[in-house]
Amino acid sequence: HMAYLKHPIVGDRIYSKRKNEFKVHNQLLHAKSLGFYHPRTKEYMEIESDLPEEFSNIIELLRKRNR
Repeated sequence: HMAYLKHPIVGDRIYSKRKNEFKVHNQLLHAKSLGFYHPRTKEYMEIESDLPEEFSNIIELLRKRNR
């Protein structure tokens, strides 16, 4: 777990010992892209997703805090 490595995931209510200071309702985990072979067609598919705005805002707050 990331908390064991001293890098807890924001919003992780089980393994993070930090309070939910950002008032998020989910863990801030995001996959920019996922790739897989379709089970029927065997075609390789890749899906991309931008970072949600809420994530970007929290990352910016953390960057400012650590300067």
